Amino acid sequence: MIEIAALTLKELVRRRFVAGAFVATAALVALTGWGFFYLNHLHEARGRPVTHLEVLTMTSVLLILIAYLFSFLLAMAAVFIAAPTLSNDIETGVLLPVLARPLSRGAILAGKGVALAIVIAAYAILTGACEFAIVNAATGYVPPAPAASLAYLALSGIVMTAFALLLSTRMSALGASIVAVVAFIIVRLGGIAQNVGMYYDNETVRHAGTLTQLLLPSDAMWQSALFRLEPAGMVAAMSDAHVWPGPFFTTAPPPPAMLVWTCAWIVAVALLAARSFALRDL
Repeated sequence: MIEIAALTLKELVRRRFVAGAFVATAALVALTGWGFFYLNHLHEARGRPVTHLEVLTMTSVLLILIAYLFSFLLAMAAVFIAAPTLSNDIETGVLLPVLARPLSRGAILAGKGVALAIVIAAYAILTGACEFAIVNAATGYVPPAPAASLAYLALSGIVMTAFALLLSTRMSALGASIVAVVAFIIVRLGGIAQNVGMYYDNETVRHAGTLTQLLLPSDAMWQSALFRLEPAGMVAAMSDAHVWPGPFFTTAPPPPAMLVWTCAWIVAVALLAARSFALRDL
């Protein structure tokens, strides 16, 4: 398993994924950093000076919006590197001489899965840490729980990695990618529907949203990360206003049991993927 994981990491480097991710991340951090430095140097708004508190408020909102977009980017990255990892090797016949050796299919799948999970988690944490650092340098703002928010974002990416890897045991790379992306979008809409149902006290809509998050808990982990990015004053203001906060904010995170469910879900999907791969005729 360790050998397969190392070979998978080398393959990602050979295919320039690491280099491409580094360049894209550097461009993203540089562009947003320029914006935050410019925001910190605003002088007037509506004819009056902009206070430091207003700068911090705008920074917190913009950082949440950037995290929202990054959650999509992270999910797409997880899908598009996990979906072809196994299916391409099956379609091209690369696995046939490998499996002729005393090497189990479970070890191959576990090695690839561990390597991909490490890459996605490292990408989420490093990118988020760089973004938080540049925001702090530009405006002096630090989110309430930066480490926890990055951990939940990384877990969301690992969920999509496991799901795409499961699909790749039975589908082509293109088919697995499309199904995984569509499922991710449906679950994200389900999370929005859950918030709407909670605000309007509609049990049917709320339960439908909860069901989608249980089936694919990527959005639940995003909601957990989102809550850790929101200042306490923002959460209190939205709760007191008694208005729907919209898709980019939340007034309460998923319960702690959802974290336990997500970890159990990843293990269950990994075992299901191993069983599916073991039964597939190569």
